[in-house]
Amino acid sequence: MPWYQAPAKINLGLWVGARDASGYHPVDTVMQTVALSDQLYLEPRDYMLWESTQSSLPMDDQNLVVRAYGWAKQRKPDLPCVYGRLHKVTWIGAGLGGGSSDAAALIRWAFAGSEELRHPDFLGQSAQLGMDVPFFIVGGAARAQGYGERLETVPSLSAGGVVLANPGVVLSTAAVYRAFDEVGGHGRESDAIAAVVQALTDGQWPEEEDLHNDLESAAFRVMPSLRDFRDLMRSAADGAALALSGSGPTYYIFGRDEDWAQWMAQRLVLRGVPLVHATTVLESW
Repeated sequence: MPWYQAPAKINLGLWVGARDASGYHPVDTVMQTVALSDQLYLEPRDYMLWESTQSSLPMDDQNLVVRAYGWAKQRKPDLPCVYGRLHKVTWIGAGLGGGSSDAAALIRWAFAGSEELRHPDFLGQSAQLGMDVPFFIVGGAARAQGYGERLETVPSLSAGGVVLANPGVVLSTAAVYRAFDEVGGHGRESDAIAAVVQALTDGQWPEEEDLHNDLESAAFRVMPSLRDFRDLMRSAADGAALALSGSGPTYYIFGRDEDWAQWMAQRLVLRGVPLVHATTVLESW
């Protein structure tokens, strides 16, 4: 089929190191795909044409899908021209990795059937497009270290419901990382992520304290109102685990099953949360 799935992700804990000589921050995180997903339509043509269902999202050289095509073309010169149409569903600038997932969908199309898609060197090179791109090529659940290029597959979360909630604003990843540098530029020791990996290995849901995100304080610095939003979420979560995904501003809550997620989503809507989506864990596609 010409449609390719581009699922969102949540971060199950995120350790961020100080900016190093490369100009980037090393990370240690566990990422998990969820069923909220963009769709990328790709059909070989005699000419190039890119479109998006979201008028505010230009499909030019700054778009990760278009850049991913150029990256793939350099490695596969016989790659045909395409008509590409991106059906955008995942919120933009939300910490859910939507752009990186769209780029990974393009790469999975370009190298369909190739063993390169699982080769560590290939995955490492794809991180040139974005730190989350290697993970989205693989999907499911994985521990990502370094600059996102070092992946270790881990068991997915046990089946359950996931609720995504967003205050209805875009939060710049670059701005959050700048604020992270301003407030200290280094987080907890990366071994903290080991507790998340152990919980998944044991078939358990991680504890909220193990889902610590080093970028949360920086996100509060960029968007002070996000702290109040977090407190609103916590009061509504009724004891369920709550954590920030990526650089924010999306928080997630997870619990028993999809019915629970639908109930919690409605609870958040009634409390005035602007953007809410009830979804589930996505182990593979």
